[in-house]
Amino acid sequence: MKTEIVPPALYCFFINIRNKLRGKKHQISPVPEARIYKVSDDNQSLYICRRSRHNRSKKGVAAGVDALANQYNLGEIPTNPGDLLIDCGANIGELGLWAKKRQMQYIAFEPEPLEARCADLNAFDGASRTHRLALWSENTVLRFFSKAGTADSSAIEMNDFDSVHEIEARRLDTVVDDIPPGAKIILKLEAEGAEPEVLAGAANLLPKIDYVAVDCGFERGKEQTHTFVETNTVLVDYGFRVKKANFSRMTMLYERTPAAQ
Repeated sequence: MKTEIVPPALYCFFINIRNKLRGKKHQISPVPEARIYKVSDDNQSLYICRRSRHNRSKKGVAAGVDALANQYNLGEIPTNPGDLLIDCGANIGELGLWAKKRQMQYIAFEPEPLEARCADLNAFDGASRTHRLALWSENTVLRFFSKAGTADSSAIEMNDFDSVHEIEARRLDTVVDDIPPGAKIILKLEAEGAEPEVLAGAANLLPKIDYVAVDCGFERGKEQTHTFVETNTVLVDYGFRVKKANFSRMTMLYERTPAAQ
């Protein structure tokens, strides 16, 4: 884990000068909560906990959020107010802002404490509503390998992790069981290589889901293998088909076929 040598206020001072000189739209400031920063432009704010992440808002906070949503192909989904986005691997909850803009409901899962706190600030006005647990194929306790600085933390051991600790793990379908009637349900899944296990733990929920946006890139374990074959097999078996593929990041958007509805 990298130590932040430059004090927060001084770091923000120099970053803000540089941003102005380079014509970037955002400014950054420290907040009273330790290791959390506020990124702002003229219209919107975003809370972050990894300093380098501020640059994702260089074209504005909303543009950065939309860019992330586009990586998951979420713009391909026709949404309506009241629809539900289930965000597994929410990080700082940027997609909660995307959902809020569309008057959608939002459920977030993020096991890293600092990221989960930012998700609360970004998506839930500071209320502690982000689920701070791992998702898995069963309800259990897992060893969790933390590599939060690069957003690579996982329940599957990888190389060069920063720390390891035990964490509560739950099946997704035992946590999310109150589906709003008539709402379109979108599942966004990013589990750093544990996508097959998370889907196994969502077996009772998948028949109620309309779209799945999944990152199945090369992130599983020490070998850094992809999870496309496993995730695709599960989703096809549950009546989904690929609607859009982003091969640069290996993110796939699946849509439930009419015959499966």
